[in-house]
Amino acid sequence: MPRIDLLSVAPKAIAHLRAQLRRKRLGLIFGSGASKDLHFPDWKKLIGLIAAHPRVQGDALVARFVGKGPGGSTIRGSLASITQILFNHFRSRTIADKALQTPLTFLEEQEIRTAWLRIIHENLYAHIDLTNRSKSIKEHGYLHSFLDIVRKSPLTVNYNFDDTLEKMLLDARSGDKRNSTRGYEVTDKPNVQFQKNAGVIYHPNGFLPAIFEDGASADVVFSDDSFQDQLISAATGKYIHLSNHLFRNTCLLIGLSLEDVTLQSLLRQNAVTNPGNVHYLIDFRKEGEETTAEEYQIIFNSNFSSYNLYTLFLDNDGIRDLAALISMSKKSFALNYADAGKKFVYYLIGSIGAGKSTAASNFRNLITYDEWIDERRPEAAVPESTLTSEAVEDVNSWIAEQFRKKNFALLGQNEGIHVVDRCPLDPLTFGGAPGATQRPSKAKRLIEQITDKSCRPIEKGHVIHLDCDLADVRIRCSLKHKYWDDKEYKDLLHAIDEVYGGLERTVICTRGRNANSVAREIARVIFLDAYRPIDIGKELTKIAEGANAE
Repeated sequence: MPRIDLLSVAPKAIAHLRAQLRRKRLGLIFGSGASKDLHFPDWKKLIGLIAAHPRVQGDALVARFVGKGPGGSTIRGSLASITQILFNHFRSRTIADKALQTPLTFLEEQEIRTAWLRIIHENLYAHIDLTNRSKSIKEHGYLHSFLDIVRKSPLTVNYNFDDTLEKMLLDARSGDKRNSTRGYEVTDKPNVQFQKNAGVIYHPNGFLPAIFEDGASADVVFSDDSFQDQLISAATGKYIHLSNHLFRNTCLLIGLSLEDVTLQSLLRQNAVTNPGNVHYLIDFRKEGEETTAEEYQIIFNSNFSSYNLYTLFLDNDGIRDLAALISMSKKSFALNYADAGKKFVYYLIGSIGAGKSTAASNFRNLITYDEWIDERRPEAAVPESTLTSEAVEDVNSWIAEQFRKKNFALLGQNEGIHVVDRCPLDPLTFGGAPGATQRPSKAKRLIEQITDKSCRPIEKGHVIHLDCDLADVRIRCSLKHKYWDDKEYKDLLHAIDEVYGGLERTVICTRGRNANSVAREIARVIFLDAYRPIDIGKELTKIAEGANAE
């Protein structure tokens, strides 16, 4: 496939991944595709090697379960089930060869299991030149490009058995670190406490290092029963650490085909219960491989709908470019890509009770800004018509200060995806019917306070309007212990239409939808739709122009 300009094709993905790396909230998940160029066998080839091993002699068994169908080889039994058959065959041969009495003791079972793992290990590294590994890892199509990211990430998940990532980190040590640390921490246990806060490599399917005695797992997930056990363990909470990792962080999946049932389950759980948290999948494409735009779209939409996965179709060059863009320093990025879109701001608007704050809480893996920066004033939770003019003036000044602080924080960021609860135009929608006549003067005061009298601009942004009706507002407000008169709600809904009606915005209907469904729609807007920011300061100025006549 031709080399693509990632900043043109997926600018939001780059902005998001870069921001998450800086926040130490980016994790990498590697699969077998990442090890293929290093001459590690894929699963099917590894099974063939094991079957041919002199202590297994299971070629005939494998042949029974692999038949030739139209267009090539067709697997009749799953690879996991064939592996299970081979292990049972090996176990029976060992029992017979050693004349062991059944039922076996625990130690006898363990000895057979260790011998089986050594056979897997022997064939896993059969074509690896251990004396030249450092060079081959550096020459890998893209792996070394992720070195700094692995070093900085809180957890790197590796579904492969091999120790390639560990070797890469070991070789990358410099200075005193060569005398004090391996440069990484490795585990195959799902629930552990780590000594390090970065550079931790987790092998959920088991770990077989090049030197077997250097920390090989007690077992590996390779056969039908072990996969079923792993899936059951995931369902009962054994893999809560990995599940929490997916929930709390943004992950980039590399060399994976989503065939691992446990990973599928965990990704689906995340998509259902955490709909605002989007992860990224690299769908590897060989250079020159032809795929139609329609096929790309089908795959992309399927992954996004099922697993909240944003798919990037990349070859080796593209993956290297991605790693370079993610890990590049802020100064170098700004210097080399001055014209690229690096910052995306989304303002969530809507009536009280529309679900803005609840929606924003689903996007903690973006950079979010709460409705209020300071402790909420009680007067801000009641209709203006119930307050004295002095109290209204006081609360309006307090609200403007909240927007000043949020705007200042926004302007201090030059990258990432930002979700802001409420827009600086929102205060103009309050005040009921009489409020409309006060909008010009209120807009003028907002501009003066938010910009510190024109010392700084108001951040532009894409407006997402959560639309609801009176019945929804009543119910949702009651859950937050608010009970306004219907007239107050109606005036507010009308005022929102007046203030925002002529502006470009994305309207999401929240009628009859629960919070997760609304969050899923917002995620589609943020990650899939074109970014269409409006000049908030300019719109405020237009409204304020009428204040000069007062």
